[in-house]
Amino acid sequence: MSSVTDTRAETRGGEPETLEIGRVSKAHGILGEVRITPHWDQSDSVADASRLWLTLAGRTSAYEVERARAVPRAFLVKLRGIDDRNAAEALHGATVSMERAALSPLEPGEYYLADLVGAQVVGPEGIVGEVKSVVSHPTVDVVVVQTPDGKTVEQPLTEPWLTRVDVAEKRIELNSLDGLM
Repeated sequence: MSSVTDTRAETRGGEPETLEIGRVSKAHGILGEVRITPHWDQSDSVADASRLWLTLAGRTSAYEVERARAVPRAFLVKLRGIDDRNAAEALHGATVSMERAALSPLEPGEYYLADLVGAQVVGPEGIVGEVKSVVSHPTVDVVVVQTPDGKTVEQPLTEPWLTRVDVAEKRIELNSLDGLM
């Protein structure tokens, strides 16, 4: 089955397409570093980033990355213009995005979870619904699907339920509805 990378897509007027890759979990030290926790544990995107977009309280700002280093399950990042602990603490909880073009190329069969939002989910007996969001649980990623009757269900993105994921067609095919929660 295809492997997945957890990111969430967003486009801003006139700005490059970005994908949400994580969150600012806290300030680090007194020199303005922030701790960024990626949505996907195995992501190393932040280490090579030259620019990050942070969104907090509906406002998005682009920041140049001065330096970034990996620590267990996170990255410590120094952003240009964030020069003390108070400024870093003000970014706590911000979502962190990167330009899609700056991310590593995907291998055949891989896709970003963000690309599944809006996909039609089809089961053996027809349409199940449309993907409204993606949730990463500790043991499995799931798509949140709104059914035609307005209910919301979750579908794990794993075997044995998935038959095919086609990002280009915005279509997820299930071989069983047993995985719906």
